[in-house]
Amino acid sequence: MPTKETVIRNEIVRVSGKVKAITIPKEKTQEILKRVELRLLDKKYEVLMPSVDNMEKNNIDLQGMMTFIQKYLSMIYTGSSNGSSNVQIVITDTSGNKHQLNYANTVTDNTQGVTSTMQIFGPQNGMTVQYYFIGFDTTNSSYQGNYLELYSSASMSPSRGYISYSPPVRIAYANLSISKLPNYDLFILWMIEFQNVPSYIILFIPTIPGNPSIATRAFFTNQGYPSTFNVYVNNGNCTFTCSGNCPKGNTGNFMISVQNNTIVLQIPVLALLTNGTSSAEVLICEHVYYQFTDFTTVQDFSTSYSTTIVPPSSGYIFVALLTVIAITFTVS
Repeated sequence: MPTKETVIRNEIVRVSGKVKAITIPKEKTQEILKRVELRLLDKKYEVLMPSVDNMEKNNIDLQGMMTFIQKYLSMIYTGSSNGSSNVQIVITDTSGNKHQLNYANTVTDNTQGVTSTMQIFGPQNGMTVQYYFIGFDTTNSSYQGNYLELYSSASMSPSRGYISYSPPVRIAYANLSISKLPNYDLFILWMIEFQNVPSYIILFIPTIPGNPSIATRAFFTNQGYPSTFNVYVNNGNCTFTCSGNCPKGNTGNFMISVQNNTIVLQIPVLALLTNGTSSAEVLICEHVYYQFTDFTTVQDFSTSYSTTIVPPSSGYIFVALLTVIAITFTVS
């Protein structure tokens, strides 16, 4: 039985980021922070953060971002993890000392930390996923910073009532001048953005720890509500819908690598076809569940994509069709 690899789609997703740092007299901090409405698909919530105006371009850590996506997908496929919730901004000062801002739920007085959240919005043929990281230092410390690094875990829910995390990795860095004085509060706003994401691959864009905390449900859970990603092939004798009975391909693994300043993710699907047809219809069906901090709130999202591919011509009665869904993350 022959096997032929056919690429169903090669989606190009753009990954970019922006960052800014501001210092504010302590008595004016409450005037600068604003409540901004964000959304996760149809769900809306508010986040306290500085304005997104006047942000500067950062550098994406290509190897780190690949590891970030890889660790997230490993959790989604297996339902297990080996990390702890953490987001971190590291400031290197002009003396070479490092000041670490670690994950925190809220901005408070006389503390250091990072709050984070995310949103997903846009049309189904080109959605946008944004991560917002808000670093703060409201202590009386004093230093001159010139280099920033952003680290993040990815989040996943293996079952109802639990959220698990991957180990944090560096995903971005920037050369940025910071002057922290004792009577000033420091705020760092960092945004990482995935653009041009077709809705049928939204499942493969990582979720992150945050407030509210959002996590993707894994493929395999023991308490219901799993996310699903199925690829069906029309054999001419089945109901060709997401709830139909057409042959379903196996999507049990993935491959990811860095190639020519891009991150290439490949999702192979193996399906059995009856040979003799000049084309084959393929239907991709995705159902994503996002779980929130309170564990009782679940936001679900369903989408599908169909296309026609050319199977191998071999003279065999059956053909093992290895199709590949490719996602190329271009970094800018």
